[in-house]
Amino acid sequence: MLTNNQKTPIYFDAEIVDFGIQPVDGEQYDSEQVQQAISETDSSITIIQGIAQGAFLAGLQITSTQYLYLAGSVGLFPAVIAGLPVGASLAATLCYLRFHNSIIPQISDRQKFGIGVIRSATLAASSWKLTGDAQDMDTIARNSFFTVTEQVKVYEGIEKPKETNYGLILGLAAVVSIFLSFYWRKK
Repeated sequence: MLTNNQKTPIYFDAEIVDFGIQPVDGEQYDSEQVQQAISETDSSITIIQGIAQGAFLAGLQITSTQYLYLAGSVGLFPAVIAGLPVGASLAATLCYLRFHNSIIPQISDRQKFGIGVIRSATLAASSWKLTGDAQDMDTIARNSFFTVTEQVKVYEGIEKPKETNYGLILGLAAVVSIFLSFYWRKK
């Protein structure tokens, strides 16, 4: 740096000494830079891996629940089987969150966390679809049972019971008997 009165620059020779920082040689620095560039370009591969894992596990999920349906299992059991992979994937994904003396978690491995989120979302969508299908099958089965029962009654000629006023007559008889019991008690 030159001032108005100086014609030659002044050089300061200083050395910063910090025992916490270790020197890095050129090859190691280059290797770290290459690894960082590769990890930045691997984000698209990470997304594809997450989709592939989710699709494979969703296929297993669909296959297992369909075999349960073919075996005659209906109700809550196939829905639980469809939901187990979702819970396991969420638990595995949450393992990449770390709490270091704070309320806000930090992500320890962003790529694996991203894969876990994509996988969990895929499995949740598949589970939602399978559970909806199970509910639809249950509704169809209930309605078909009523329809088949009615068709059998029509085929066999079974008539519906005639509607009577039996309940009204029974209620009036109960009220009359209560009044009679109070009347006879007074006498």
